[in-house]
Amino acid sequence: MNKVYSMIGIARKGGKISIGFDVTCLDVKSKKSILVLIATDASDKTKENIQFLCDKYDIKYVEYGEKEILGKSLGRKVVSVLSVNDTNIASYLLNNI
Repeated sequence: MNKVYSMIGIARKGGKISIGFDVTCLDVKSKKSILVLIATDASDKTKENIQFLCDKYDIKYVEYGEKEILGKSLGRKVVSVLSVNDTNIASYLLNNI
């Protein structure tokens, strides 16, 4: 596992990320989200909806990793979308992706 996945796991334990489409949408709308991670193999509809929302609310987003690997680093089966709600963790991820 690389540094990015390790940091995502640490962020989860620290309560600094939200996992899933609906929660991520709420975080983006409330400007709680600093960075949105979208799995590269997420469905096209999911990608379009999240990217539209991020653009509308001026939130950075990046496509990274696969659903299963993201899920594994977070103790889940699959994760398509997650919201990073901490500035330091978001900048670390952006610098290492």
